[in-house]
This record gives sequence, C-alpha cells and structure tokens, in this order.
Amino acid sequence: MPSTRRVRSTPRRPWETTAFALGALLILPLAAQADDPAPSLPVITQEELAQHDQPEDCWKAIHGKVYDISEYLPQHAGPPAMVEPWCGREATEAWETKGYGAAHSDAARTLLEDYLIGIYEGEPEATAADGQQD
Repeated sequence: MPSTRRVRSTPRRPWETTAFALGALLILPLAAQADDPAPSLPVITQEELAQHDQPEDCWKAIHGKVYDISEYLPQHAGPPAMVEPWCGREATEAWETKGYGAAHSDAARTLLEDYLIGIYEGEPEATAADGQQD
C-alpha cells in the first residue's frame, strides 16, 4: 500500500525561511516579557492606597498588587456594600473569601488583571488559606 504521507519535493523558497525566522524573532521578546510580570508598574504605599477609599476612586491591594476598580464597581455582580468597605485597603482576605468563604472564579481573576495599576509596598493581609489565625 503506498504511503499517504506527503514529502516536500521542492526546497524551501528563500522568502519562506526568512518569514519563519522573522516570526521567531517577533515571538521571542514576548516570551521574555512573560517572565517579568510587571516591569514598569509603580510601587504604591499603604498611605497612597488609603487615599483611594471611595466608590468613585476605589483602589484595592490584593496579593501584593494594587488594582483601581473604580470603573468596574457599577458592573460588580454583588451589591456595592460588599465591595466598598475594601476600597483603599489591603483586601486579599476579602478577595479570597468574598466574605463568606467562597473564592472568586478564574474569570474574575482574569478580569481583575485589567485593572492592575501598581505593586503594593505594604504588608499583605494574612488569609485563612495561609493557615494563620487571628
């Protein structure tokens, strides 16, 4: 039975090799950036974070990063009273438990990254998942 595998009978044309090489060169810098999560984000202090404690100007620190969720608040699935107390604060515990022990979804985690504005300089809040007790 003859093979159905196709073998290229002509050598690659010069432009094919060049296009492949250029594609690799364009992808390599992107791969290198993936290792550096936030090279140009400013460091935000606890004092600066605390200044953004209103619904219309709401920043939260979660897992060492600061997010400005002001524009997102009106779209939040839960009531405003659930989120607003965490504006201007380190909110890892609230993020991980939603106040009643349920973690946010992967979709919510992905969405949160759209609001990343800085790296938090303050101390992260201990979470129940860390195995620490109050």
